[in-house]
Amino acid sequence: MSGMRLKGKTAVLLIAEGYYEHEYWFPYYRFLEEGASVITAGLRTGVVQGEGIHGTDGLKATIGHTVNELNAGDTDILFLPGGMYGPMELRDDENVLNYVRACFEKNKLVCAICHAPWILVSAGVLNGRRVSCPRDMSADVKGAGAEYMKEYVTADGNLLTADGYHALPEMFRELFATYYP
Repeated sequence: MSGMRLKGKTAVLLIAEGYYEHEYWFPYYRFLEEGASVITAGLRTGVVQGEGIHGTDGLKATIGHTVNELNAGDTDILFLPGGMYGPMELRDDENVLNYVRACFEKNKLVCAICHAPWILVSAGVLNGRRVSCPRDMSADVKGAGAEYMKEYVTADGNLLTADGYHALPEMFRELFATYYP
């Protein structure tokens, strides 16, 4: 059954300037479609541009909440879109890392795609985990104590990772089959 599997749940998408548009908008609308309350959060509120000079498709997103306003206890799903520059900015912020750690401590579902696992590396939450990510990040996740998986998508406890935007349909099939059937 589909349509309202996430009714009453809160999904947080955490982005910064330079996020990858497809990895934000696809989850954004899938979560809404399934009845979730969707929060777009970042380091500061306002409009941000996707990766590249004008973004891949020129789509802008509006951050409505700062990470300081988030509470891991109120989060059901944390989704970290990739891109190069957005994750690099987010991984350098201690408030982001504390929120990510709190989500793991409370066993919340954390999803990371493409280069977003950089945030997880910096948060120190990957030791002993299995992670799908782009091959150019394999040394980073291995250095953080994770096992690099060559699969498009890997589910490991409360962690769901994918290696890029092309894996979004498979990632969401796994999300609903494993976590919200």
